[in-house]
Amino acid sequence: MPGGKFSAAGIIIAVAAAITGITTPFAPASASTTVTAPFTWEGASWCPNYYASNDGGTCDATEQSGTGSSAEFNPSQVVYSGSSSPIYLEMNRGATETGAFNTQTQETWSAPATLSEQIDLPCTRSGEVENWPAFWLVTTGSWPAGGEIDVMEGLNGTVQWHYHYLSASNVSSSVGGGESGFTGCGTHTYAVDWTTSEITIYYDGTAVGTVTPAEIGVPIASGPMFVVNDYATSSTYGGPTVGNVKMEILQFSGSSLSAGPDQSASGQSGSSQSGSSQSGSSQSGSSQSGSSSPSWEGAAGFGPAFWQ
Repeated sequence: MPGGKFSAAGIIIAVAAAITGITTPFAPASASTTVTAPFTWEGASWCPNYYASNDGGTCDATEQSGTGSSAEFNPSQVVYSGSSSPIYLEMNRGATETGAFNTQTQETWSAPATLSEQIDLPCTRSGEVENWPAFWLVTTGSWPAGGEIDVMEGLNGTVQWHYHYLSASNVSSSVGGGESGFTGCGTHTYAVDWTTSEITIYYDGTAVGTVTPAEIGVPIASGPMFVVNDYATSSTYGGPTVGNVKMEILQFSGSSLSAGPDQSASGQSGSSQSGSSQSGSSQSGSSQSGSSSPSWEGAAGFGPAFWQ
């Protein structure tokens, strides 16, 4: 630091953050830059926006309509310092612009597959996950019949998981929940093992929920699906809306990669990483069915699984 002096206030803040796990407002490293479109990260190809299909396949369009987010998704808010560094989804100071990235027009996965991410989420001093973060997979086809797997979603201040599907009576339905006592604050690993016989969600290596055809009364979707990471805001579905913070995705791993529109099947994508976990609300594997689709669903007819 200048003059070799340390700020007492800065030391106190740093120590408090380390003890409580609360993330302080971000200060991006000078080497960090906005990603290009598309960009390669952790062995997969990504677009720095929410859904490419919302804009006719454009990989770098700014989006808000059809996302359910109060903040606009702007590619300029997707930042990293290299292909092996973390991705930062930065919420601006006014909580009006934020970041997202997806593989929709680039690469897809089909069952059987295992996908995981290590994610750091900022929280309030009372331990609520800020804003509306999510790591999820969603069908390239008709929603909800093609399925949606929300591996991690910050709902009303806690992390939860959900699987969305079309019931035998043709009703948009979901099953999922969270882990009692686990909010998702700080750094954790979220993973899904996805087969046509079972979906298992892991938070920090511990199974927190499963879905089987017997439970939901219809087959589990086989894919293909693409991956979305987004850091949205919503006074209805998210936690407290807070600006000048970031969602940090440190690692991604995806096995059994299927060929995308311009990709060849490679069998594996991303870094090697074991499924670890995170958990959300005091719900545990609760079943939810018969819910109707949200009115804000995007052009492809789907969105993050927030409805209860």
